[in-house]
Amino acid sequence: MLRRLLAVGILGAIVASATSDLGACGDKFLRIGKSGRYRGYAAAHRTSILIYTPVKASPQGIKALEDLLISAGHAPRSVKNGVPLTQAFADAPFDLVIAAYADAGKIKGQLDALSSRPALLPILHNPTKAIAAEAERDYPFLLRTHTMKPYDALVVIDDLMAQRLKAAVIAAR
Repeated sequence: MLRRLLAVGILGAIVASATSDLGACGDKFLRIGKSGRYRGYAAAHRTSILIYTPVKASPQGIKALEDLLISAGHAPRSVKNGVPLTQAFADAPFDLVIAAYADAGKIKGQLDALSSRPALLPILHNPTKAIAAEAERDYPFLLRTHTMKPYDALVVIDDLMAQRLKAAVIAAR
């Protein structure tokens, strides 16, 4: 009888540990990258994001990206391709600009003229090997739509913002 009770207890512990998140050491409200009730991804660094709409982007795709960013806690806003960034930044400052890699060079020049110096996060969509290698050399953080899942993009944004915060702290010293 004692063996049976012990076996049931061990089996119960295995099932309980398999269904719960043990990585948080019991404190589920301090998990970075997860919301308190595991309903989605909660951004570690909430940020204001300007989405510079790629030429071939569909309105549904931009809306889906905005919804994903909002659900993580970011504050996104999109502008159409061709709008000067000085005009977009006149309304509100942004910490991050997401744009197609094809537009990145043009946007980088416009961002250098701004006093706020937001980060640039290029999007790569089905690039050739040469373009992918060039993009990886030029930008440490990229959104690769052809290989990433939606939540992977949120992780890249958090990593980029964490690096910028570290650089700001080091520069302040």
